[in-house]
Amino acid sequence: MARTSKAIAAALVVASLVGLSPASAGAQASGAATLPPPEVLGDCTGAVPVIVASDADAQSDIYAAVLLAGVLDAKSCIVLAGGRDDPFPQDQQERLATASAGGYVVGGPAAVPNAKLLGRKMTRVYGADRWETATAVGNIASALAAGEDPSGSDDTDAGTGDSTPAWQQRLATEFSAALRSSEATDDMCMSLHRNGEPIFEHKPHTPLLPASLAKLATVAVALSELGADATFTTRVVADADALDAVSDGVLRGDLYLIGGGDPVLATPGYINRIADARPYTDVTQLADSVMAALDAHGIDTIEGAIVGDGSWFADGEQTYTSHSLPGATPETPAIWKQSYLSGNFVGVLSGLIINDGYSPYAIDRRSHTRSADSTQAAASNFDDLLEARGMVIRHRPRSGSAPAAGDSTDLGSITSPSVAEMLVRILRYSENTPAEMLFKQIGRHRGDSSRAGSAKAASTALGKLLGTTADEIVLVDGSGLSVHNRMSCEAAVRLLLLAGSDSRFATSLSIAGRTPTLQSCGPRSPGNGQGPANTVFAKGGQLNDSSAIAGVSTAPNGDVLTFAMIANEPLIIRIGSCNALRQLTLDAIGRYTYGPSS
Repeated sequence: MARTSKAIAAALVVASLVGLSPASAGAQASGAATLPPPEVLGDCTGAVPVIVASDADAQSDIYAAVLLAGVLDAKSCIVLAGGRDDPFPQDQQERLATASAGGYVVGGPAAVPNAKLLGRKMTRVYGADRWETATAVGNIASALAAGEDPSGSDDTDAGTGDSTPAWQQRLATEFSAALRSSEATDDMCMSLHRNGEPIFEHKPHTPLLPASLAKLATVAVALSELGADATFTTRVVADADALDAVSDGVLRGDLYLIGGGDPVLATPGYINRIADARPYTDVTQLADSVMAALDAHGIDTIEGAIVGDGSWFADGEQTYTSHSLPGATPETPAIWKQSYLSGNFVGVLSGLIINDGYSPYAIDRRSHTRSADSTQAAASNFDDLLEARGMVIRHRPRSGSAPAAGDSTDLGSITSPSVAEMLVRILRYSENTPAEMLFKQIGRHRGDSSRAGSAKAASTALGKLLGTTADEIVLVDGSGLSVHNRMSCEAAVRLLLLAGSDSRFATSLSIAGRTPTLQSCGPRSPGNGQGPANTVFAKGGQLNDSSAIAGVSTAPNGDVLTFAMIANEPLIIRIGSCNALRQLTLDAIGRYTYGPSS
């Protein structure tokens, strides 16, 4: 009983030093935590460790930890793990490393996450509330003082009968390694689910700047609102009366190229400048069919012009560099930075664009020339295609309005690939212009294709898909370029879970380490003859102040891991795209070969 008395005395010392009674400590819900001084924590070398949370909400648990440590060992090896959402202090990890095997954890996973056990098999002592936790600690202290085994198992959560399997502890520990990296940030969230159930979470509900992870939300909403099979049609018409009046091979009127908001309308030259095959709508095929129709009418000359009609998106917004959020001050950043345009990170938006609105274009996107009027540029592009096929066109191409349906005759049309087929360009290649065009299609579907209208439509759709988790997403554009976008790790995981691991959504993500845009960043092999790492489908995101990754992987045993990591810090871009945060996250997912069968 001497050891028990010593522990009680130690607890009283801590109560005096901390300045709170055990009853009031648990009620302290805010304010800075007051921790025991180093002499109370003691030397851990060879001692039985007791891990406890050390945020303000968990101060009452420290008294229980002191009591238990005093019974276990006079050295009182108490390890302060920090608050649930705080990193495990490095000096405390080092103390734990010197302790003996086994040990105890005072508090449940909500207070001390499994990842902070660092793979150790420890007895977790907790109850439904702090009174039950204190009772459980007292029972164990009494049993130890009497020389009895308090739990019967060294990996059982005392007081609950719950247990944390070794594989789960290992997975949580490896996944949370990014939090212990020197590149970890204060504004950082992580979330990991196995077969839809959470395994590890760190600030999972904190909305952060997601960069291109915002495309996950854009795609989810597009599939929900427009449908996976939705397509977009570009048409060519002529005035019906002018067509009826053709003589001597001359059409005395204009030819109208009418856009349907096709995000991927392009020429083969523009697409093939990059070796990777990508789905697109070949506008040269439309030129061929229109030439055949004109030839059928005996037309070899157009007296008028090629007129582009981009009114499918009636808002007329081509960029968002001059757009601000409601209530913005002069210091508030615009929706898009001007550098996004000068660097050609996104094309020119319109209901009718060809080649992302660039004319001309080059192999390097930074050398593209942005068209001042993407609709007129599309008309000019189509004018060149017809003239290359022998058509004589008298007037310069321009933008304008096509005649009403009843006053025109169709001469040809072309339909885009389906939304499902386009996903690879938005998710794997992370193309911003198709994402923004799809975003505007969502808005138009709900009656307003403007950026603000599209954002409102997306928000409503996300609410239907995710319920209250949608509150953790702020989507102000479709590509993720805006610094005003926000997404939590839990929301990113929920979007991927909603899609399913074998869906077109998931398999359109980049294959980490193999395909753009993560070709240079994949999971490293486990080594020790365990073969290659698992295939990980993932979406990366990177802006000046954000580095993120989220994805899904099916392990050899059939387990499906769904994960997200978002880290924000000014100029985090300096640590590179395949930084330690991404690499360690991918390693944990790719090396998961040790779990049980599902």
